[in-house]
Amino acid sequence: MAVFIANYVKRGEGERKRAKATIRYIQNRKGKDGQRMQRTLFSPDGAMTRQEAYYWVIDEAEEGSYFYRFIISPDPEGEDVYKDLDMREITERTMLKLNERFNQPLLWVGVIHADHKPHRHVHLLAVVPSKLNVKDLANLRSEATAACIDQRLELDYALQQRERQRSQQEAQWELTL
Repeated sequence: MAVFIANYVKRGEGERKRAKATIRYIQNRKGKDGQRMQRTLFSPDGAMTRQEAYYWVIDEAEEGSYFYRFIISPDPEGEDVYKDLDMREITERTMLKLNERFNQPLLWVGVIHADHKPHRHVHLLAVVPSKLNVKDLANLRSEATAACIDQRLELDYALQQRERQRSQQEAQWELTL
């Protein structure tokens, strides 16, 4: 089961400043050896710069919105065993579930962390019009897990197909010898 962690930047003075600090942190968190790193931010529209994230995600957020910080982390032993899952696709599918909850596209920005922990994960900052409840978070965790499992099954099936074809080719070669 994918891990889905959520918390939000409390409303009030400085909330946008704290949201921007979140963007800086998730983009520039040091790697496992303590080296400075700058990761690529992405949104539903593709890669974006930090300045674009500040403006389009934070500055343009409607007054009264909540800034949620999410982490999506596939199970490294069952779902992302080969570290081959498409983390952006999982993120986008999970965030589409949140769009459905509010019947509108929501602003969000994410970054993949695959360098400082043994498990890959995505950090997100999402702008949500109201506070999420326990059911919302459970639905997001379920969607993230389903996205991971679906991808794992597709990847494993494709691998099995390639291995089957390879075995058939080798058997055919043996017959011609």
